[in-house]
Amino acid sequence: MAEQVMEKKKDIASKLNSVAEGFLQLAGEDFADDFSYFSEKIGKNVVALLDVGKPKVMVYGIYNSGKSTLINSLCREEVAETADRPMTAQIAEYDRGDYFLVDSPGVNAPIEHEIVTEEYLNQCHIILFVISSRGLFEDRTNYEKLAKLMEKGIPFVIVLNDRGCPIDKRWNEEQKKRARFDHDQELKVIQYKIIKNLTKESGDQRIADRYEVVTLNAKKAWTGVVKDKPQLYEASGVEFLERRISQLLSNDASVAAVFQQPILNLKECFNEAEKRITQEMSGNASEDFAMRLHVLESKRDNIMQDMRVLTRQAVRSRVEELANSYVNGDGDIFETIANSIFMDVDDRYCAKVNELLVYVDQNFRDLNLYRDSVSNLMFDSEGRTGSALPEEDVTDAGPGMEETTLPPEKPGFFDFLKSRKKRERERQERLEREAQLRNERVQYEIQEKIRRKQEARQLAESDLDILYREFNDIVNAGMDEKYDELISQIQEIDCLNKQAQEDGRRRMERIRELRKALSAIENSLN
Repeated sequence: MAEQVMEKKKDIASKLNSVAEGFLQLAGEDFADDFSYFSEKIGKNVVALLDVGKPKVMVYGIYNSGKSTLINSLCREEVAETADRPMTAQIAEYDRGDYFLVDSPGVNAPIEHEIVTEEYLNQCHIILFVISSRGLFEDRTNYEKLAKLMEKGIPFVIVLNDRGCPIDKRWNEEQKKRARFDHDQELKVIQYKIIKNLTKESGDQRIADRYEVVTLNAKKAWTGVVKDKPQLYEASGVEFLERRISQLLSNDASVAAVFQQPILNLKECFNEAEKRITQEMSGNASEDFAMRLHVLESKRDNIMQDMRVLTRQAVRSRVEELANSYVNGDGDIFETIANSIFMDVDDRYCAKVNELLVYVDQNFRDLNLYRDSVSNLMFDSEGRTGSALPEEDVTDAGPGMEETTLPPEKPGFFDFLKSRKKRERERQERLEREAQLRNERVQYEIQEKIRRKQEARQLAESDLDILYREFNDIVNAGMDEKYDELISQIQEIDCLNKQAQEDGRRRMERIRELRKALSAIENSLN
């Protein structure tokens, strides 16, 4: 998966390079006096940022939580030094093949080391936050750091490192089995407490839906590596973590972050070129007029960016509603939700268009432009394609999971014939068996409910992602049409030279083509 992401990055970098080259060709032909200026800007601010490398996965957490052992297990060789005291003072990178694994100073490292880690966090695509099943898993510092990662928007996985179940060699098999069962239940309790503590610290009630706790045993995995026992490595849970890392690295958001800055820099070059063209076409070539046009171009770009965010918010706000409807087998509600989202997007679009028109009215009043404030957005739910509605209903998640108390048994006549010790032992064994069965049944119901909810959520997110891309295309087309209409009027009304007008239109059309190509790339990332 990570290799696919790298290929996607290379493909996007290649497309952006192509747009940049197209702009430089335009600059060489039509902006001879400014070519060196544009060439330098494109070289430093666009091309230099398109040298994509491997993604980075940072291992983070309190020292002695098993970070180094986990790193060695993931790398399948001893690259990080392990000890019962803080060992990592600086950032260290290890080439994992499809990504770099980054070792960092612990959460409670000396302040100068923590500063190094804080500065490096923004360069990483995923954080593995390691918490030990022994000791400080409830330390508030853990959850303060995790809440900060949430604010930064950096994807993270909470790794609960199982430090093992103490087994006495003198125990029989039944006692060992009981100890392991109790240990597994303890780990489940810790998982629950981690989510509860993070919810309390962050104030986000949807933590369980957005983040996960992966339980593994790093020491067992490392033993599997050293002794060449693949089954032991697989049983450790580290192999499952490897798959989750690959899945997260294939997320489009990690790709979009890499290209955000070069795209903005390309837009800035387009804006400057359009400003020069309009100045040449205009009979009013004053600095004030040029500044007004520049602000108009910037407002258009800002509005387009705002609409992407607003459209994403409008769509994402309905994920839970759609997922719950899928869980309840009500797939027909998708069309209703889609139309509701579209009306929300259309309202926001109209408000943003009005923003643009207010600026034009205030700054180009002397040109008497015709301002059409009617929304250009059109959406036909019947004709829309691409949404994957479920073909089968998703059944209810099952009965409630509250534990019921069994009524006490009436002692029978033969109970009195047994010794008190034997009777109490048999009763205790029976209660333990019943408790174990009840616990297993509850755990199965919980797991089945979570699985069904996750499947429904994945389907809802997939359907709404398709819808978002459709709406985004509609908004972009509407805003491009509105802006082109305004700028054409400005150029035509204020133009004194026919030849300058024709040359300007030709050059503006070339920039519009480049903008469309850039917009298509940007939309593919969002």
